[in-house]
Amino acid sequence: MRQALAWLCLIGLVLISLVVYFGRDILPPDFGWLVLPALALFAEFIPVELSRRGVRVAFTLPFVAGLAFAVGPMAAVITDALVTVIAGYMMARRRRSRSAIIWLEINACVGAISASVGSLVKLGVDAWLGRSVSTVAASCVAFMLGYGAVNFLLVTYLDWRVSGRRWEENLVGALKLTSKSFALYTLVGMAVSILAYQGRFYYIPLTLVPVLALRTALQYQAKMFEHYYETITALTLMLQRAHPYTHGHLERVSRTAEEVARRLGLSSNRARMVREAAVLHDIGKIAVDEQLLDKPGRLTDEEMDHVRQHAKWGAEILAPVHGFREMLPWILHHHERPDGRGYPDGLGDPEIPIESKIIAVVDAYDAMTGSEIPGASRSYREPMTVQQALDELERCADTQFDRGVVRAFRNVVMEGRY
Repeated sequence: MRQALAWLCLIGLVLISLVVYFGRDILPPDFGWLVLPALALFAEFIPVELSRRGVRVAFTLPFVAGLAFAVGPMAAVITDALVTVIAGYMMARRRRSRSAIIWLEINACVGAISASVGSLVKLGVDAWLGRSVSTVAASCVAFMLGYGAVNFLLVTYLDWRVSGRRWEENLVGALKLTSKSFALYTLVGMAVSILAYQGRFYYIPLTLVPVLALRTALQYQAKMFEHYYETITALTLMLQRAHPYTHGHLERVSRTAEEVARRLGLSSNRARMVREAAVLHDIGKIAVDEQLLDKPGRLTDEEMDHVRQHAKWGAEILAPVHGFREMLPWILHHHERPDGRGYPDGLGDPEIPIESKIIAVVDAYDAMTGSEIPGASRSYREPMTVQQALDELERCADTQFDRGVVRAFRNVVMEGRY
């Protein structure tokens, strides 16, 4: 991270120097423009956190763009860096961590670089179209696009370095988060820039109304996302209380299923969803007679038919929750077999989702070896060793299990990642 900070500082200094040279501006006598850095600082203190990984959206850009028109590009660059430092310093003091200070420095550099590029793009458009009221909108869009594109790429790169996810995954994920709000953001920026260019600074605080409306909408989206995970946690705790074996079993299966999904080339987002589906794949057991789940012996055919309904019941329980709908087929079909002898629908190999196949393999392995783990014993079956269980999976490949999934799972176990 320190190497990245050094490069960002160097790039920032070069770009700021270019802005100073090409955008030499004289401070206007009317100091009404000071409302713009005040609004930018206020906007920096009301960000929205959009994901559990800490992706944040601030609302300073329209006011920074306005400064580029009211005072000049250099004022925009300095203000963006200063409000980032001030707000970041306050948060760093609360956290009292060294890493928070490093991120403060990085964010200040990112802001300065973004504002510098936006200013250079604006100056280029001004030189091409000339400076007038009729060209302010186009010049503002140029500034915001230049700023937004560079900021987007830098933040995505830093997120990639920290998260370890694939670059294209971070790029697509960040694009989804920003594209929805950029149109309204640009309109607000145009309004601020036109008012600033005309010197009507005391009307600019009214632009906070759409900014706060956008913030409210993003907060709602973030809360829905958080409730989604809270639902998963609540359902998992429900299973833990209903059946202690299931809780430990789900933790192991979900963690390993995500790793196997990655090995098979599924995207990071898809692999994460496989983990969530693995947590919930046995949720239908809530509706199963608990005496059957704890029966110290083999079940009769009638009892087994009852237990096998848990896959169908699990899908029905989760169906009303919109966030689970994509993974419903994976949960419904996690007991299907490539040879068509599984349940509940007797699907054949091409029809079974790869996610269901992953859960099936990891689930079966844990059932065969799980009783070696304290608190996870099944009284009706002696546990297998790791090698015995892997051999059993290999023997049942192409009939009960998918061979490619078995191969990927074996590699995960052999590397000690189970």
